[in-house]
Amino acid sequence: MNIRIRDKKVHISVLHLAAFMLVYIINILLFLIFRGYTFLLTWIFLTALVPCSFFTAWRLASSVEGFMITEKETASPGELVEVIVSIHNDSYFCALKSTWYLNIGNSFYDTSDDHRLILSIPPRGDNRFPMTVTMTELGRIVFTCRKYNVCDLLGILSICSDCAMESCLFILPQSGNTVPAAIPEAPSGVAEFSESSRKGNDHSEVSDIRTYRIGDRPKNIHWKLSARNRELMVKDRISLSGSEHVLLLDLPSDKNGAEKLLTEGWHQITELLNSHLIIRLLVWNQNLFSFDGYSVGSPEELVEAYCQIYQTMLSYRSSSLLRQYMRNCYPLLESYLCITQKKDTVRLEIWING
Repeated sequence: MNIRIRDKKVHISVLHLAAFMLVYIINILLFLIFRGYTFLLTWIFLTALVPCSFFTAWRLASSVEGFMITEKETASPGELVEVIVSIHNDSYFCALKSTWYLNIGNSFYDTSDDHRLILSIPPRGDNRFPMTVTMTELGRIVFTCRKYNVCDLLGILSICSDCAMESCLFILPQSGNTVPAAIPEAPSGVAEFSESSRKGNDHSEVSDIRTYRIGDRPKNIHWKLSARNRELMVKDRISLSGSEHVLLLDLPSDKNGAEKLLTEGWHQITELLNSHLIIRLLVWNQNLFSFDGYSVGSPEELVEAYCQIYQTMLSYRSSSLLRQYMRNCYPLLESYLCITQKKDTVRLEIWING
């Protein structure tokens, strides 16, 4: 039976209540038969115990705060990771049993599982409860807890309160044992952003807008913004010409295929980095209807790029029209590298952008 009081939901256990009432009635009958002071004191104690137990649980439910942290930000599939649930209790009351409703989900694949964590709450102070988990899938693992129950000492009443506990962990492919990768043979200039001598061609990205400085090129002036601000504003650009190899991740829509491509792609990119190449990693983003681009020149930047890729669900990362989108978004790019899946094989290919 559930009762809502203010912002809290109170659950009454009929079984525990019936057991308590049975003990209560038996004690009254024994008092009436034997007229002993022991049964009288027991009756007074049981009568006062119910409101005291309820009051203790109610105050405790309002005094408890929960926090959740992971010992590391990234891990590999199969690696043991410690997740610590920390409970702060401001009151001197305690609970023998509290239930924390934990959800463990992979935001990249949009999957989740519900779990229950049974903990006792000691009086006053902070208490840490570590738990060890093992993840087998790549992606962004999110640990969340939005509500918890605190039981009174009799187990009759259970008070449900809201909380806001959250922590995340990125699962990345395991490094090591990489297969040597090489850029496929192609005509000179392909697979790179290359400057064209034709007027108007610009292979650069705008990273910031700032005020004009002496020596800035006139073509970088943002005329509309300058007219609005009544001072010259300049587009601060990052050049992509001749220094970054464009590499597209052609992610499939199914989870198993994406796992394989992300793992093999990680190894392929690692080998390219070992060859002292700088990669411009492109991944489709259906939300923005554009490509997310990441400059990858070191293993640390590859980790950061994968973490950013996991921020958007796989269903928004895959498309069957990637070649057409590449032509529309990068019309002056002659060709580019692509990690794609053909049947059961992940391959590094070069695609002509035309």
